[in-house]
Amino acid sequence: MDDHHSSTAPLYRRTSRWDKLFLPLLLALGALLLAIWGLPESAQLKQSSSLFPTWLHSITELFAMVVALLLFSVTWHSYRRDSAGNLVLLACGFLAVGLLDIGHLLSYRGMPDFITPASAEKAIDFWLAARLMAAVCLLGVSLRAWQPLKNPGLRWYWLTAALALVATMFYLQLLHPNAFAPTFIEGQGLTPLKIQIEWLVIALLGVAAWRFWRARPHATNYDAHGLFLAVAVSILSELCFTAYSNVHDIYSLLGHLYKALAYLLLYRVVFISSVREPYWRLAKEIRGREAAEQKIEVLAFYDTLTGLPNLELLRDRTDQALTASLRNQQHVALLYMDVDGFKTLNDSLGHSYGDALLRTLAEVLRGLIRDSDTLCRPGGDEFVILLPDLDSPEDAAAIADKIMRHLRQPLAVLGRSISTSLSLGLAVAPGDGSAFETLLRNAETAMYKAKQDGRQTWRYFDSSMNEEALERLNLLNDLRQAVAAGQLLLHYQPQVDLRSGALIGVEALIRWQHPQWGLVPPLRFIPAAEESRLIVPIGEWVIQQACQQAMAWQRAGVRVPQVAVNVSAIQLQYGNIEQQVLQALASSGLPAAMLELEITESSLIDNPEQAQATLKRLKAMGVKLSIDDFGTGYSSLAYLRNLAVDKLKIDQSFVRDLTSSTDSRAIVTAIVQMAHSLGLSTIAEGVEDQASAEALLQLGCLEAQGYLYAKPLPEAQLSAFVRQHPSASG
Repeated sequence: MDDHHSSTAPLYRRTSRWDKLFLPLLLALGALLLAIWGLPESAQLKQSSSLFPTWLHSITELFAMVVALLLFSVTWHSYRRDSAGNLVLLACGFLAVGLLDIGHLLSYRGMPDFITPASAEKAIDFWLAARLMAAVCLLGVSLRAWQPLKNPGLRWYWLTAALALVATMFYLQLLHPNAFAPTFIEGQGLTPLKIQIEWLVIALLGVAAWRFWRARPHATNYDAHGLFLAVAVSILSELCFTAYSNVHDIYSLLGHLYKALAYLLLYRVVFISSVREPYWRLAKEIRGREAAEQKIEVLAFYDTLTGLPNLELLRDRTDQALTASLRNQQHVALLYMDVDGFKTLNDSLGHSYGDALLRTLAEVLRGLIRDSDTLCRPGGDEFVILLPDLDSPEDAAAIADKIMRHLRQPLAVLGRSISTSLSLGLAVAPGDGSAFETLLRNAETAMYKAKQDGRQTWRYFDSSMNEEALERLNLLNDLRQAVAAGQLLLHYQPQVDLRSGALIGVEALIRWQHPQWGLVPPLRFIPAAEESRLIVPIGEWVIQQACQQAMAWQRAGVRVPQVAVNVSAIQLQYGNIEQQVLQALASSGLPAAMLELEITESSLIDNPEQAQATLKRLKAMGVKLSIDDFGTGYSSLAYLRNLAVDKLKIDQSFVRDLTSSTDSRAIVTAIVQMAHSLGLSTIAEGVEDQASAEALLQLGCLEAQGYLYAKPLPEAQLSAFVRQHPSASG
């Protein structure tokens, strides 16, 4: 028997409870029979001939007959092409058994005449035919591979054969009773033939039971346990019929009860295989389909990292909220948030920390909003909150303030305390838009305005922001083409020695000669270039151009001791600044000592470890380094000590008020003294009058630049200036 299930057969779902109970049940039934068997023959229980009256026999036989016919009906009508052929064989066999049991019941002594007079021998013959049919059928089921019929039409041949056998038995027994050897003789009892047939039935059933017992550990597509138990109980039933002395004694009673139980067990097997298991499989498929649909829904409408709704689900909920707000005369708000400095954190600590921070932020933000609100992550480091059913825009503002206050405290992320902040934009319907896309776009615009205004804050949307955003977009589009179109140029501002007035260098300052707007000031386009990272290719062009020009002056005899170039924080992080400098020096031939890079304090603080490593490598090339706008950031002796810089550049805001503000004078004094203590030189920018120059010299600052000496000049004008002002080295 092939116990491995086919790919099309249903998988039988075994139950551990049944596996545990079937053997104890069999042992209990066997023990009961053995106990009765062991009683002495003189025992009243064995001698009594009134334990199994005719009416009880009729009930048990009728019950068994109904179960056998149900077994056939359920199996036959639930047949599918993937149903095991064994079930069809069992069904056809027990249809024959049930019909033969009818013959046995109607032929039993005490019943009305059925065609021919009722008799014990007639009833026994039908009984033996039914028992043989059952044994042969179960043996066939045990021997056949448990797989579908290769030819489904074969089941009709099996059904025809079963009915033909039954018809033949009825024909011979009712019309030609002498065709059979006697199995019962009045006054003598059972013949040896009857007993031998019973033992033959037992033998056939024994082989079938052995086959089912062996199949149990491997039978995954049918109930081998149930089949074994049914066959084993049938064997106990047959043993009773080898021992009984009359049809009304204890053995006849037990035999019929065991027989009925065996039929019930077979019906259970059929019901499980034909009805329960297909429905269980269907339910499993439905559950699997529902799980797949849920998974698809999660993938379609939820963010996999945070578990938050995504933009699609937000759109649906916002549309519903906007529709409801029109009916209820209420407001709907969208809060658009972006994590400040997220890229820096990702690059410095790794993506695992970045992902953990986003999950932590999601949990924090979820705890700050109402149950009716929706927190969404459209992607990246952005979050959006939908606030429906607001009585006024001020309610949304209160939520924005609450978020900002809460995030002032550091967050615990993977064992680290990480300070973070959000830039938040707020748009409120219907005033800021009555459609989702409009409301979202306006909230995002307000968020960018918050970033421009210093980050870690929030802004209401204003219609003027769209104009600013459009202008910014046009600006960036033109700026992308500016380098290739030759619209960018450099002006150079002289730097002088305050003691002698000699030229010590120049600072290269970028300008943009726009074909329509004219000369665009740096304050207008540099911030946009930094936010869009266009500053990286622009900065590379500036370094290259400044080195080329400085070397051209040297060849022309124009003595410019050095050229200073501003380096953005974005260039330090993403621009591969070291390679850019090496290429610029190599292509121009400019000595590294004649190039000075000016770096802002903020760029050093954002990522100090990376900045320190980069500056050390630049310093090793021979390039000079200075800190620009010193005093406006996070001036600290601790980090200055670890940086390989040569000079501090005092911000013009302190220089401008130097002669009128004691605070500015104190700050400049402190910067100069700090620089001297670290062996650094200082240069003041924005010097516009002689009094400021003299005050700087008195405080120990020896270098300066500003309109007092010259404004930023084009290359040709700078050359003329140098000829009038000899350099410190010349």
